[in-house]
Amino acid sequence: MYTDACGDLHWESASQLYAAADKYQIPSLKDECSSFLKANLDAANACDALMLADLHQDEHLKSATSEFILKHDKEIFKSDEWKRLIQINGQLAFETMLLKYED
Repeated sequence: MYTDACGDLHWESASQLYAAADKYQIPSLKDECSSFLKANLDAANACDALMLADLHQDEHLKSATSEFILKHDKEIFKSDEWKRLIQINGQLAFETMLLKYED
């Protein structure tokens, strides 16, 4: 926090730092973690990123993650991660799927 540098981030540590940065209101750290999360989205972690963004009311991360999910919908909508998202937060999954059909 004092040096404003995160070093080598990994998905799990970036997610945890992101949540801590939001909780303790450290915008530069939150932004850095958010950038890392966006740059490292994949089919296995996109649902977790979507839930994280929704939980922390981060529309930028949520939008980027939703776009990723819709771009890879055939793979993600069939995944166990998507099924878990539906169980945990069906409303969020529904809202994301609706984006596919909006103009």
